[in-house]
Amino acid sequence: MNLNTQFVFDGKLKRNLIIGMVLGVLCLGWSAIGDDEYRTRFWTNYLHNSVYFTGIAFTAMFFMSAQITAFAGWMTAVKRVWEAMSQFMLVGIVLLLLIVAGVWGHMHHLYHWNVPGITDPASPLYDRIIAGKSGFLSPVFFTIGTLGFLAIWYFWAYKLRQLSLQQDDHETASFDYYKKMRKWSATFLPLGGFLSTVFFWELMMSIDPHWYSTMFAWYSTISVLLGGLALMIMLILYLQSKGYLEYVTREHLHDLGKYLFGISVFWTYLWFDQFMLIWYANIGEETIYFKERMDNYPVLFWGNLLLNFVTPFLVLMRNDTKRKVGTMFFACLIVFFGHWWDFFYMIKPGARIAAHESKEISEGKLNNHQEAAPLSTTTDSAPAAAEAHEGHEQGAAAPAAEATVGGQNDHDDADHGDGAHGDHHEDTLTSFKVGFTIPGLQEIGVLVGFLSLFLFFFFRQLERAPLLPKKDPFLEESLHHSTGAYIHDEGGDGHGH
Repeated sequence: MNLNTQFVFDGKLKRNLIIGMVLGVLCLGWSAIGDDEYRTRFWTNYLHNSVYFTGIAFTAMFFMSAQITAFAGWMTAVKRVWEAMSQFMLVGIVLLLLIVAGVWGHMHHLYHWNVPGITDPASPLYDRIIAGKSGFLSPVFFTIGTLGFLAIWYFWAYKLRQLSLQQDDHETASFDYYKKMRKWSATFLPLGGFLSTVFFWELMMSIDPHWYSTMFAWYSTISVLLGGLALMIMLILYLQSKGYLEYVTREHLHDLGKYLFGISVFWTYLWFDQFMLIWYANIGEETIYFKERMDNYPVLFWGNLLLNFVTPFLVLMRNDTKRKVGTMFFACLIVFFGHWWDFFYMIKPGARIAAHESKEISEGKLNNHQEAAPLSTTTDSAPAAAEAHEGHEQGAAAPAAEATVGGQNDHDDADHGDGAHGDHHEDTLTSFKVGFTIPGLQEIGVLVGFLSLFLFFFFRQLERAPLLPKKDPFLEESLHHSTGAYIHDEGGDGHGH
């Protein structure tokens, strides 16, 4: 067994990844052809993949920090994979810089709260709900909550990586470098845990600015964690197929498979808990999010459960499947794509509505003074409307301005006095459209491009250090790791007990 393997990023692999990146750029440009005036499909594709792969880098750091803090010895053999993945946060800062610049320069209309005048009481576009959140939904806080927090995370990941590399040559008998790594890991956990809520609120939940969920940040963080875990397992299997990581055994693969299975069940719990509580309470400003997706995006809604719960649950439930390379790779591929699908589901419908409302505002068809309408405009709902407006005045939660019933915003008929514009609005937002209702070829191409960018940066980081941290205090434990779940009998017939 070769314990001093040094990864070599060969020319063929570089060429293939560069081709993948070029394909991604072409598909990103292709998605702008035939797009609306705000280039919504282009910008959502860019935002979707930037957040997903940056989130994977963040959760790689978070997961590794949790393992180091918990004195987990088994992960030492694969630690360098996590370290290399976490460094992609540097690229994520550059990617999200364009989104932030677009907010300041009004280059895109992903966020309805960024419409000029929407928080000004003197403006005809004034929206009381968004104005009440203006301290949070503003370009300044958006910049801090995305680039600022991501820069903090990257600094911690960089320092942990540097200590890990220095440990190879300068570790002492009292394990001083390892103790420093534990301190950096332990301090990252609260930084990552608490700041990630704001990070995902700003980038994703604020696309639907009238809606909110206290569980959204945990849900989206666990989703991207699973995507990163699946990608990490596939990378380990790929490296083994190329003759690297010979010391990573089926025991390690089994542990990683258990994490993938268990966290997939936890993701399902979060999905159901968020949905069930909102459905049961039946509060307008909460139900609009799920009703819009269930009514107008059923393939995204139900496909999410099929990809991210049903498939990994049925495939990985058996103990032996987590030791089979082919089965594990297939399950990881489904989970990785499934949570990319999950982020598509979280971003696309809300951005489509935001772009449509921005267009109506520019055409003078939408007056946000009347946006805080009740879910129903019938006479029977008048008391509810009064209560809703009273709740807004008191700062309480009230039915959302963009509350959607059957895909149609209720303020349309109230604003225009006839059904013509409302019918057009409904047709626009409920009609099938590739790139929003389901991913199209452009979206798959952009995914390939961003994945190629991630892998190119990952392999560059991987070749800069030995694959095995030779002086880690848990190295021997990791190399002889055993889960005890599969023991060969001493009779030599190869049957496990």
